[in-house]
Amino acid sequence: MLKHWDKLLNTDCLVVRIGEHTVYPIYRTGSTSLELAADKVYINESIAECDQIKVLIRNPGDRFVSGINEYSRLNCLEVSETLSLVDQGKLMDRHFAPQYMWLFHLSKYFKGNITLLPFEYIKEITGIHAKKDNAGKIPVKLLKSFVDIDTELVKLIGKTFKIDDLIKRYKSVLS
Repeated sequence: MLKHWDKLLNTDCLVVRIGEHTVYPIYRTGSTSLELAADKVYINESIAECDQIKVLIRNPGDRFVSGINEYSRLNCLEVSETLSLVDQGKLMDRHFAPQYMWLFHLSKYFKGNITLLPFEYIKEITGIHAKKDNAGKIPVKLLKSFVDIDTELVKLIGKTFKIDDLIKRYKSVLS
């Protein structure tokens, strides 16, 4: 699966500082709000200046449904059409990429400790709520290859890890 994520892995990597919080914004996990609230932005190699990074982890099923719906909206596609393309392996996008893939991307530029926190922790970081994730989302079948690895990450919320150790621990799940 890693080879399919070139679009994510070949983009700039961004970390933000908001007050005393240094956070890695992930699409569909408050990224717009975090970026709007940023006091300082670290991009690519400058991320190495960070001591420790907080990563908000959202419920994988909720995030997948939200990401498929958002991608469909942005690209004027029916949700069912988007899901079909994803299921066939013809479409990959950052809006629904596993959060693990985002961590893999971060590991290209950062070798320190990350702390996984629940998505709801965003309220401790910023009061900005840029995009409301409307309840009117069209439900979709959860694709195992997109949510299983993030289900493992959810079990680790509240813990701190050296990022490379976390990446190595789950890399085989994506092969």
